[in-house]
Amino acid sequence: MAYDWRSRTFIALAVMGIAVSFYHAYGEITYSFNACNLNRFLSCGAVFGSGYTTVLGVDFWVYGVVWFPACVLVGLWAIRKYGTPLGSVVAPFLMIGNIFTIYPWYIEFKLLGGVFCPVCITLYTINYLLTFVSLASRRRAEGLDEDEDGSGVA
Repeated sequence: MAYDWRSRTFIALAVMGIAVSFYHAYGEITYSFNACNLNRFLSCGAVFGSGYTTVLGVDFWVYGVVWFPACVLVGLWAIRKYGTPLGSVVAPFLMIGNIFTIYPWYIEFKLLGGVFCPVCITLYTINYLLTFVSLASRRRAEGLDEDEDGSGVA
């Protein structure tokens, strides 16, 4: 089976999410945020050191390390079953991650007064892009997707 551009993009984004999640986990476990502390407003160290980065007693980095591999698995399952990361199947799953980002955004905007974690924002953005790609996907079996290779030629 040849993957269309949506499938390739979805898998590439999810794998990027895994890589960034492990970078995030490494930084938090080792307290080595030097590459992520750009200034007083863009500082992973300030966000992680705030004491607000747990949900139900679990550090945020754990959720990322579990979330993005799960995205790969759900995406591959949908691609195998439907030929694409079909939005009606994958988007509800991804909305869990999108809803989860509300709390970290609240922490960064309100509780920390505008101090942001660039790595975290990258992870949120990857999840938002995964959602967009899944919503842009249609079933090939229904004949709705004539542009399978992304070339613009049916």
